[in-house]
Amino acid sequence: MLAKKPLKSQFVITFILILISSIIATIFTYYAGYMIFVNLEYKKIYPANYYEKKIPEIEDYIRSKGAVILNPEDKKSLEMIIPIEGISYQVIDTNGNRIYGTDIRRIVKSKEEFYSKMNSNIGIKGEYTRLIPVIDFDGKIKGGVALTYKLTPYFPNTVDEIWIKPLFAAIIFSPFIYIVIFTLLFSKRFADSIGKPINMLIEASRKVKEKDLDFNLDHYADNELGRLCEAFNEMKNELKESLISQWKVEQERYEMVEALAHDLKTPLSTILGYVEALTEGHYDDNQKIKKYLNVIKENANKASQLIKEMLYAAEIEGLGVGLDAVPVDIYSFLMQKKEGYEIMAKDKNINFKVDVTYENQEKKICPVDVVKLERILDNIIMNSIRYTPQNGTITINADVACDNIRFKICDSGKGFSNKDLLHVFSKFYRGDESRSSKNGHAGLGLYIAKKLVEMHRGSIKAFNAKDGGACIEFVLYKV
Repeated sequence: MLAKKPLKSQFVITFILILISSIIATIFTYYAGYMIFVNLEYKKIYPANYYEKKIPEIEDYIRSKGAVILNPEDKKSLEMIIPIEGISYQVIDTNGNRIYGTDIRRIVKSKEEFYSKMNSNIGIKGEYTRLIPVIDFDGKIKGGVALTYKLTPYFPNTVDEIWIKPLFAAIIFSPFIYIVIFTLLFSKRFADSIGKPINMLIEASRKVKEKDLDFNLDHYADNELGRLCEAFNEMKNELKESLISQWKVEQERYEMVEALAHDLKTPLSTILGYVEALTEGHYDDNQKIKKYLNVIKENANKASQLIKEMLYAAEIEGLGVGLDAVPVDIYSFLMQKKEGYEIMAKDKNINFKVDVTYENQEKKICPVDVVKLERILDNIIMNSIRYTPQNGTITINADVACDNIRFKICDSGKGFSNKDLLHVFSKFYRGDESRSSKNGHAGLGLYIAKKLVEMHRGSIKAFNAKDGGACIEFVLYKV
């Protein structure tokens, strides 16, 4: 298809098509003109040499008549031989004096000129004159007849001349007419093939200006305009993704500020209330003062923890942290973490189980970013402790392979709801649908865990165990 070819090829092909089409059309037109002329010849139009061909016949007549021709009384008989509609004549003596005839000009001015022009054709201003000598029966030259004609087509009927002349003029100049017609025709096609994508680009630019990026340029061609439209689509898509990302960042920033303000409201209100109680009251009971201060400290810690989580989430989103791997014995590391988790969950008497398997028993030391692994496990385990009932169980399994470590943490709680499974790793999501900061929970723990796992080129997923309870499994690739 022409529109899909390079612009240079389109131009060359268009030019060639104009020439070929004009040549073919001209050939047909000239052939048609020839056939028209053949059919009209000697009927409505005489050829240019029609009267020239009559000269020999007239000359024979003049020679046969002899000097009688010089007598004006023989005018009628001479004009019956000469077609005066196309040939003007003049009968003259040897000195060039006109005796009679339809031509009143003085053609010959002297006897010498008469003899020099005799039996010859004289061309004057597009006309041709044939001077035929008149010879008497004694063989003497007595005068002559000058026959004047033009080499142009002759139209017996004036009406026919009105339409035939323009027709043949159009036929003669048809190559130029066809060049103009086919240039207009093919240049319009060429302009349309260029104009369509250009108009699409203009309209697309207007939409971009109006911040409407929900469109696509449907012009695919292996040429300059096709590549331009493709580049415009890519630019538009990049701009759209950039704006969406910007909008998400703004939205998340707004949600973070809103969540922080909402979650800080309760601990700060509690702190403010107890501080006012301490400043306005007169307490002599040190035990009561100590109790109030403990409440203030606890809520200050909650507020501090909320702020730290949000700052850390912002830090890892901005790629402000990197990986710092050190050799670690995974089993020893998890056993140490188990002791800490048991202390944290002693009020609920939760039982922790740790199981580590190795693909290669000789390689029990693995390069791991301990700080980030601790953060991932802490966030997942704290979430499990929150939803595990009294005297429940939390199991921690680790499978150490050559290039990755797979962790699976399961609890004996009620498990994830369908909604939880869809949003559990979303920022600020809480399974209890509440924004209460009762537990100092900002809904960022599992979101941060997911981000840290992805920094290790790994993946994380949530599911429910067959016998009930929630499970989270993640893979860290060795660095």
